[in-house]
Amino acid sequence: MSEKSQPDIIKEQISFIEARITRYEELRDGSMVRRILFGAGNQSKLGFLGLVIGFILLIYALLHYSEGLEIGLVGLLSVLLLSYSLIQLNVIRKKNGPERFDRMVKSLTQEKSSMEKELQRICAAEKEIKKQ
Repeated sequence: MSEKSQPDIIKEQISFIEARITRYEELRDGSMVRRILFGAGNQSKLGFLGLVIGFILLIYALLHYSEGLEIGLVGLLSVLLLSYSLIQLNVIRKKNGPERFDRMVKSLTQEKSSMEKELQRICAAEKEIKKQ
C-alpha cells in the first residue's frame, strides 16, 4: 500500500472540514428540535425518550384512574418525569442556540482557509522541486 503524499492528506482534511461546515450550517439554520436532537448529543435524545415514556405513563394512569392508589402513584411519577425532561430539554435548548453553531462554522471556515493556503504553499514547493 502506497503512502499518501502530503497534498493528498491536506485535501482529504479539507474535505472533512467542508463536511463538518455543511453539518453545522444545517444545524444553525434548522429548527430548534433538529438542533436539540442532532446537535446536543445523547443527553437530548434521552430527554425526548423521557417525554415519550412520561406521556405513555400519564395516559395509562388517566385511563385507569379509578383503580386505586397505585395508579395515582404512577400518574404522579409520570408528571415528575415529564417535568424533569422538559426542564432538561429547556436547558439543552438554551445551550445549543444558533450562535453556537455560527461560531463553529466561522472557526472551521478559518481552519479551512489556512489549510488551503498551506496546500498552495506545498504545491508551489513541489513545482519548484520538479523544475530543478
